[in-house]
Amino acid sequence: MAELVRVERAATQLPTVLAALHGAAQRLHVEAYLVGGFVRDRLLGNEGKDIDLLVVGDRAVELLGALAQEFGWAPPQVFEHFGTAQVRGGGFVVEAVRARAERYDPSSRKPAVTPGTLEEDVWRRDFTVNALVQTLEGEVLDVTGRGLDDLYAGVLRTPLDARDTFSEDPLRMDRAARFVAQLGFTLAPGVLDAMREVAPRATILSVERVTEELRRLLTSEHPRAGMEVLRESGLMQVQLAELLDMVGVEQSGYHVYDVYDHTMVALQHAPRDLLTRVAVLLHDVGKPQTHAIAADGRHTFHDHPEAGAAIAARMLQRLRFSNDEIDAVTALIRLHLRPIQYDAATFSDAAVRRLMRDAGELRGRLLDVARADTRASAFPDTAGIDELEQRMARLDVDTGAASPFDSPLDGEAIMALAGGRRPGPWVGAVKRALSDAVVEGEVPPGDAEAARRWLLDHRPLLDAS
Repeated sequence: MAELVRVERAATQLPTVLAALHGAAQRLHVEAYLVGGFVRDRLLGNEGKDIDLLVVGDRAVELLGALAQEFGWAPPQVFEHFGTAQVRGGGFVVEAVRARAERYDPSSRKPAVTPGTLEEDVWRRDFTVNALVQTLEGEVLDVTGRGLDDLYAGVLRTPLDARDTFSEDPLRMDRAARFVAQLGFTLAPGVLDAMREVAPRATILSVERVTEELRRLLTSEHPRAGMEVLRESGLMQVQLAELLDMVGVEQSGYHVYDVYDHTMVALQHAPRDLLTRVAVLLHDVGKPQTHAIAADGRHTFHDHPEAGAAIAARMLQRLRFSNDEIDAVTALIRLHLRPIQYDAATFSDAAVRRLMRDAGELRGRLLDVARADTRASAFPDTAGIDELEQRMARLDVDTGAASPFDSPLDGEAIMALAGGRRPGPWVGAVKRALSDAVVEGEVPPGDAEAARRWLLDHRPLLDAS
């Protein structure tokens, strides 16, 4: 057991795992290479723990099994549907795929796959920077002859004709946008033109795959650049058409950009948290349908947070976000103006507590959304939001409840105080009244005895139907 622990600790180091792979491949006489994003990122100086292997022949599972056995990891998992196998351990994920050649049916993005050579597998890949191969001895093979130059120039180029590459698998276009956002790369000449031509074919993609790429794009370092690729390529029209409604919608006073450009600038200012960035992306999506021009020429957007929350909910349902994610994002959209409207001189403690209650566990994200919104405006100073955050901290009370502003009394206590009255909607109304009393400072948070006294002083609440 002690020996196993020592080996397991050693396996937390990448050179140890790669050496073990090399040794296993030599013993088993397996032709295997490091490929894909692992090689790309490694050459850029970012060594990760997700290792991609390309195996020529049919012994990928055997190779992974030998690796797992050496470190005491669980046996390989085989994913027949995807033609891959995987082992996990020591924080590493090692995935192997058999070298293959592919032929695509025009009506689908699912190819007919046959065993292939290293060269055939490399040339079918999406971009030259992802087609670089490294032997287990460490030698880099640039089969396309462009991969290394493109990598160090920060350029995304397809190994074969871009139109054919994207037509065969339209998801590669979404991946291009994501790599622009993730790596800060640019598109090679002709790639964007090819994407514009092929974008209508993206309708064959599954929602789940598109959404996964969008999630990764939004949490990358350069989300604005990635979103611009979606827009300029025509993919946004196919997948996120609601965002295009914001283009050209003018704003005044507080703003220096139209609604779309304001949103993109705000997105770049938002922290790299998925829900925060989705909320920022959609925080003004209700503005186009609420846009009006006042008599004095001002552009107005009355009730756009509520309209935007409804549009966002439909979009995120279509994109298969979870119910919890949708609830969080729509709540952030509904509330996003309130921190911006904060004024220390006019906001009472009760008003601040009311916002704290309404935001709940989303408070930190809400303030981040407000900061991003503000930094993309004509008045980018966020000192007021920072002061609001500090004031909220001063008003925080640890009651052990999910929210310090919850009713201090549960339903049973309320019914007992009402003389054993039967359950009904009236109980919820009393709890809401108690929560309001806490917010207004009339009842201390979590103080059940004070809540009982307050209710006895407001006896009609217990008798109301």
